[in-house]
Amino acid sequence: MLNTAIVNLSLLQKNALNVKSKLKNSKLCAVVKANAYGHGAEMVANALYGIADCYAVALPEEGIALRLSGIKKDILVLIPPTPVDIALSIEYDLTLSVENIRQVSYIYNYCKQRGKKCKVHVKVNTGMNRLGVDNLADLKRLLDYCCGKKEIIIDGVFTHYGNPQDKKCFEKATEQFLLANALVKGYNNKVTAHASASGGFLQGAYFDMVRVGILLYGYLPFESSFSVSPIMKVYAPVVRDREVYSGQNFLYGDKIAKEPFSAGLVRFGYADGFSRESIQGQFNTRCMDVCLEKNAFNKKYFPVMTDAELLAKRYNTISYEILTKSTIRSQIIYTY
Repeated sequence: MLNTAIVNLSLLQKNALNVKSKLKNSKLCAVVKANAYGHGAEMVANALYGIADCYAVALPEEGIALRLSGIKKDILVLIPPTPVDIALSIEYDLTLSVENIRQVSYIYNYCKQRGKKCKVHVKVNTGMNRLGVDNLADLKRLLDYCCGKKEIIIDGVFTHYGNPQDKKCFEKATEQFLLANALVKGYNNKVTAHASASGGFLQGAYFDMVRVGILLYGYLPFESSFSVSPIMKVYAPVVRDREVYSGQNFLYGDKIAKEPFSAGLVRFGYADGFSRESIQGQFNTRCMDVCLEKNAFNKKYFPVMTDAELLAKRYNTISYEILTKSTIRSQIIYTY
């Protein structure tokens, strides 16, 4: 018996339009990686088709799924490709991220052999120290390598803010990106520059495009007055009511009930996405497939996720993790 996630596509569109209302000459890239943060990438992408200018995913397979669902707009793969990613990525017309000459050479050789072209966005590191070209000298060498290769179309340059809520970190990263942007646009002044995920967007760093993810789904990356509404709630069936007596234990573990109470056995365990540990309202730890909830007695369904931010605080994590895990074993029903 699957859980049920209800996703409101009207609220999704409203959130996206709220973001787009702040953009004058900048494009909106809808980030739909990780199955659109658990909301269903194909349905989300198609619901945003009239609003988003393009899309971003993490893996080529995610981009291919969008193509097969009818998405014809640009799809940027954010993680630079391994050699095995390149063939399918090019055949499905995905835009690839690159950070070194080796990656570009694989792309070039494949395109050269098959008479193809591939659009690439050059990733630069501005302090997050995760992915990207680390300095301007290496960036120049990469750009020089691409020169004269008609199979390689440098379509964008981008970075990712590691700590946009910190003013000093944000300003330092922006200064570094401006230098990289100027260098790349010296080779091609039509490239699309983008630095901001949702956090950078809230700080106003729009450049030519913003890549917005968590805001679309109704949550803020940090405290802000910007308005969005959560678009998903997840419900699990209650498979049995239980009367718990003082001195009894239930499920795994040795926790003993200190007083009697009524509870419902909810068909939602750690295999459905959330941590095994006990949180408020839950008695003892979760099993793989069920948990005992004090507030689920005499109910058919129990709301296991209505506010990802609230759950994130209880689990000492972030809303992103809660959302991506909430629908692991769920059917998703879409409403407007």
